[in-house]
Amino acid sequence: MKPVAATYYLPEPAKSRAVLPIPKSSQGHFVGEFVFGIEKPQRVGFASFLEFTTAICTVYLPGFVDLQEQLAPVAFRKANGDIGHHYLDYRATFRNGLRIGIAVKPSHIAKKPEFRAEMQAVAQAAVPAVIDKLAIVTEQNINPVDLFNAKLFHAARRPVFCEDEAIREIRKKLPGPVTVEHLLTEGRSAGVTLFGVARAIHGQGLKLLRKERIALSALVAANDMVVCQ
Repeated sequence: MKPVAATYYLPEPAKSRAVLPIPKSSQGHFVGEFVFGIEKPQRVGFASFLEFTTAICTVYLPGFVDLQEQLAPVAFRKANGDIGHHYLDYRATFRNGLRIGIAVKPSHIAKKPEFRAEMQAVAQAAVPAVIDKLAIVTEQNINPVDLFNAKLFHAARRPVFCEDEAIREIRKKLPGPVTVEHLLTEGRSAGVTLFGVARAIHGQGLKLLRKERIALSALVAANDMVVCQ
């Protein structure tokens, strides 16, 4: 018998914490907000498509806790001796307490010596008061598989309690590695979907055995299962 689906309503998300305002709209630019988090949802803004992909990939990294955009400006000394101010695009915080400042730039800008020198000066000024380390992210750092899976995790983030419980029961009986398609077939009568499997993978009840998109052919196993590869 198929269980009645449960609907999970997210609380009202907290407003963006950006110190430097992000435009609500901009002709020719990809700007906007998305919401991360379940119990305490939080809005986070982006001012370009590269910022969006950076942010959503960061939010679904293992151990992620928080992401804040457009922090208060960091004062740093320029090469000519003047004082400059830089707004970090993001600061990601992880469960182990690590705070990573993120500067998002297209690769043709990020590789310029003057930009690299400025980022080094910003890092020297910001560590350890504001961040623990600084990362420069370009489009070359966005892995297509990670981006695909992060978007899926995001779309599937709302719990569906009956489905999630059904997946936990299937997980206990797994004889070994199986495909996502196998899980969907086993759980069809219980309403198991690709979104439910994605939640189980992100929640670490299941694990991907290869770096691949979460699709029907993807190979998964129970997270506590020892798999010889």
